[in-house]
Amino acid sequence: MVSDDPNVPAQQERSRPCEKCNAAMKQLGELPALSIHAAIRIFRCYACDHVVTERT
Repeated sequence: MVSDDPNVPAQQERSRPCEKCNAAMKQLGELPALSIHAAIRIFRCYACDHVVTERT
């Protein structure tokens, strides 16, 4: 999901460095916040197949 904040580049939200190989990870999707649970973003590194989730 793209931020409404003009100071945050859209590309920055859609990728992050891989913790294993330092390649760029692509955002696969975002699970919306439900009740008391925070929204979750899912990232995948196509270089080493590492998958990471991030609470927002």
